[in-house]
Amino acid sequence: MTAITSERLPDSLVSLEIEVEPERVEKSMEKAVRKISQQVKIKGFRPGKAPRRAVEAFVGAEQVFATAIDELLPLVVEEAVKEEGIDIVGPAEDVDLKSRDPLVIVAKMPITPTVDLGDYEALRAPKQELTVSEDQVADAILNVQRRFAVLEPVDRSVEWNDYIRGDFRVEIPERENDSGSTDDAVDQAEEDTEFPVRENEVALLPGLAEQLIGLKVSEDEQVIEYELSGEDLPEALAGRSAKFTISIKEVKEETLPALDDEFVVSLDEEGITTVSELEASLSKQLQESIDVKIQNDYREEILDLLLATASVEYPNVLVERAIDQMIDRESNHASHTQEGLDQWLESVGQTEAEVRSALQDNATISLRRELVLSELSTVEKIEVDAEAVDEQIDAAIESITSGQEGLEAQARQLIDTPDYRRTLASQQVIDNALARLEEICTAESEEVTDDSESSTEKPKGSRRGSRRSKATPTEDDALSENNEPS
Repeated sequence: MTAITSERLPDSLVSLEIEVEPERVEKSMEKAVRKISQQVKIKGFRPGKAPRRAVEAFVGAEQVFATAIDELLPLVVEEAVKEEGIDIVGPAEDVDLKSRDPLVIVAKMPITPTVDLGDYEALRAPKQELTVSEDQVADAILNVQRRFAVLEPVDRSVEWNDYIRGDFRVEIPERENDSGSTDDAVDQAEEDTEFPVRENEVALLPGLAEQLIGLKVSEDEQVIEYELSGEDLPEALAGRSAKFTISIKEVKEETLPALDDEFVVSLDEEGITTVSELEASLSKQLQESIDVKIQNDYREEILDLLLATASVEYPNVLVERAIDQMIDRESNHASHTQEGLDQWLESVGQTEAEVRSALQDNATISLRRELVLSELSTVEKIEVDAEAVDEQIDAAIESITSGQEGLEAQARQLIDTPDYRRTLASQQVIDNALARLEEICTAESEEVTDDSESSTEKPKGSRRGSRRSKATPTEDDALSENNEPS
């Protein structure tokens, strides 16, 4: 190898122009001749013994050259990458033969992404605070009562909170939307089906419940036609006409159990024997649920802020890799084999190209989040707490064995693997990075201090532009998936 010229390209690519020594090219040609002569029968020569002129005359000089290049090229590129000290993240995206004499090869190599967080320490975002209302607790109590409600047939028209039993059909014609594509038609029919008629509760169609009020039992079909509307209505349904045909066989009235201490005791909930205790328990559960949602929504918000201030550059191969991982999860690992992938694609009714295209945006977002969180964890010097990982492993084992003797060793062998430990460690780093970002965004003063690093000056975002970020599990995965061993 006589010369290597490297050039940095956009999208985290490096172009390597490699001129190969003539002597090495010649050796590769001779090796290709021997290989071909062993694979073909050339009259007058034993396998592997035909001279170059005979082999070239038999298969063509171009075939000999192509065979030599096929074997030489990956070795040359690999050596050039090592010599230049390039940290690549995948195979060459493009390899071209620039000239044959001398032999010059041009390869575009994907390299590790670069991330500049910018002035992330100046980010600020207030965190929403919501408290459970009395109405929410009352609704929760009502739902508990409804679990034990008695339904009795009544001879009257439909009223709120009744149940209807009958045959129905929902029809929504297809519609061309504003984007030029077509919203699919809906045609669904059910027989002898029972459903409630309640405000603010979608049983079959948005807005249908109020249309049912006043209807009576009838063997004849009753037809309701109206336009779908509402703030929470999916875009694909908004403004479309719906036709609902129903034959009502029975109207049932809901009778709730009395809300008293006796009813609460019958629920057999540990430590809850009075109405006030039930209300307090439900209020606590609701508040915990609200807090979780607020926390997840807030982390989404501040991650978006961080992405907006950061500069991220990455090769496309990482997006494709992220798509591969998404397909693997959605197919329940069926994509591990071509046969499994084909069967899964058939089940979802899409081609692989269609699936990959649909996942493109989400994969890109996940990758960008992954990269900025990785960079933030590095800059903020967030490290793995090995003891915490041990505790998570022990907790998982305890959950599986349920304290049964003799099963711990088997469970530990199953769970305590290097892969699962890496998953837990990565998850921990992500959680801590998000917690640090939250601390920054909710700070009142301009200066955000870290007690653990009070004596150490942290590098500023402007000095991190050339640092290459290593990939960690995506934040989406961190927030939405249980990291159970598989």
